[in-house]
Amino acid sequence: MDERPVGRPRRRSVGVMTGSFHTDYSRRIAQELSRALHEADRDVFLFQGLDASRFLNLSDYVDPGFDRHYYSQFEYSKFLSLDALIISFGTISAIPDAVSLEEFLAKLPQVPVILLEDEHELSNGCFITVDNYTGMRDCVEHLIEDHGYRSILYVSGPSGVSDAEVRLRAFLDSMAAHGLPVPETAIGHGNFTDRVDPVIETLLEANPRAEAIVCGNDEMAESAYRVLRRRGLTPGVDIAVTGFDDNISTPFMDPPLTSVRQSCREIADRTAQLVTELLDGHRPKSVRLPARLVRRSSCGCREGAVPTEGSEKLHEEHGWLMSTRLKNKQLTNNNMLSALMLRNLLHENISVHLFFEKLGMQLAALKTETSLIALLREPMNVSDCGKLFLPEEVRVHMVQMRHSVQTWARDNAPLLTAGEGNPFQRELDGAGLSTCVFPLFYSNIHYGVFMVSIRPEDMLFYYTLSLEIGTGLRYLYMALDQQETRKTLEQQNRILDYSASHDALTGLYNRVASLHRGYSFVREKGKGSRFAAVMADIDHLKQINDTFGHSAGDEAIQTAAALLHAALPEGSPLGRTGGDEFACVFQLREDFSADDFRRRLSELCRIHNEESGKPWYEELSVGCKVFSYEQSDDIMEHFRQADAALYKAKAHRRSSVVRQEKKP
Repeated sequence: MDERPVGRPRRRSVGVMTGSFHTDYSRRIAQELSRALHEADRDVFLFQGLDASRFLNLSDYVDPGFDRHYYSQFEYSKFLSLDALIISFGTISAIPDAVSLEEFLAKLPQVPVILLEDEHELSNGCFITVDNYTGMRDCVEHLIEDHGYRSILYVSGPSGVSDAEVRLRAFLDSMAAHGLPVPETAIGHGNFTDRVDPVIETLLEANPRAEAIVCGNDEMAESAYRVLRRRGLTPGVDIAVTGFDDNISTPFMDPPLTSVRQSCREIADRTAQLVTELLDGHRPKSVRLPARLVRRSSCGCREGAVPTEGSEKLHEEHGWLMSTRLKNKQLTNNNMLSALMLRNLLHENISVHLFFEKLGMQLAALKTETSLIALLREPMNVSDCGKLFLPEEVRVHMVQMRHSVQTWARDNAPLLTAGEGNPFQRELDGAGLSTCVFPLFYSNIHYGVFMVSIRPEDMLFYYTLSLEIGTGLRYLYMALDQQETRKTLEQQNRILDYSASHDALTGLYNRVASLHRGYSFVREKGKGSRFAAVMADIDHLKQINDTFGHSAGDEAIQTAAALLHAALPEGSPLGRTGGDEFACVFQLREDFSADDFRRRLSELCRIHNEESGKPWYEELSVGCKVFSYEQSDDIMEHFRQADAALYKAKAHRRSSVVRQEKKP
């Protein structure tokens, strides 16, 4: 039931799916979309795409299946009730071997979709892009016509990405229109990150007289700046450099970067309008927004360069610079906290419940508004899976709301089923906050998902925190496995200990243990106590075996053990010392003597024989030796005397235990 004020319509939920937040464009577009959607009274769920390993050129240190974890997080959308999706597919697909758009959409909730950076007509949505072709053409023509450059290199984005291919085509068409050749060695393919140094090094090696480098986006231009300076060249003086996107940091680069502006704010505002139209049941037309060249000194412009556009743009850029500095300081502090969190989560006797209870309390201490952790039924090795692999069910193990933490163990965790909504989704909704979705994993092992309501600018910290939680889960499962192994070993040791001290047929103490336990029993009772050492054996067990078989003999032994146990005072140690022999010690009381024991045992045998229906009589001969605590040091002698009394008692047993009327 929705607890919002009466008369207020239910807030619609929109999923925003982008590439890695380690790229300026993905981070900025997600932040702007969150702002615009919140202004339109929508709840926002952010799904961050691929991991930092690719963007930090760490592929040599990371398993090839690493990206599958980050594809999986988009699939977690099926465990939410979303009304629409905004998919920045150009940033998501900007890796080798990316899934196709059709395959990607098939795994997601079947709701209206708005595509960014991809001009693909959809039956249940539309696209919004910028005019990449015109923007890149204007940039290249500026270099050719205004600066007279002829030898121009191009750093493209990944093959198969719509934006990258359109921008590359605009470059090639502009060069051809001016009759300028473009050899294959003049084009390199990067990954839209600032880690494409090897691509630019290769281009410069093959083209030592190059006059300009046109980059498919601003982040690759940052890489070009770095490579040029390593070579002793000054960007904008010795060789021109341009970018695309006009990220908010470009005016602060040294020198300020000439770029093609696509306004993330305008894209976000128009996208929010399209979402409203789609949710109102309309079919809006796809949109292509203008992209405009912004000239700065990196292309060689001096007079007439346009570093900013008016006081509003200047204020925004300076505001970004100051807020970035403050956020970097806070991120450093938070990262130190997240590194310490793992140490407090684990100890020898950790349980799933305790792990998540402690984690929830630490999230609350970080002033996290709300969070949820759901795990797969069993961890999954993604090396054995395709890129899209999630099962249809996950289990919720923690929901944290401010300082309230609720946790569940494995056996009672609530199930979330694909397509059936999420009863905890209302807790994740927060005005002004976006719910970010992170996969939880360690190496190739995928555990589940971390959903947390935060400000989009805190994404990088919670991304780092999700990696810490994944590591914590790795050690949690290891600890649980160790606990299970320890329990198994303890159980096996108990079995071995029991086997070493007990008779397998009757469960009584064996010969050694019965004597040892008898002595301990006497010492426990203390001075002034009196005892009886008892030796007993079954009358004519051999006759039972020979007449009725050894299974009958085993049954007779088990019955004798039960009768002796019933005849003795509670707690008296009783053991089987041989085939048909038993030994025990019991404490004498005023109301229970050795003779009382003999009479009680005889009576129990009589009752058994009347009721058992067996073809033999169950009877025992008994010998007793009474002694005091002070005489207990020689307990073996007391048992020997009891054994001698037993043999005297045998003289009074019946000649045959076979019932004549029952004999076969």
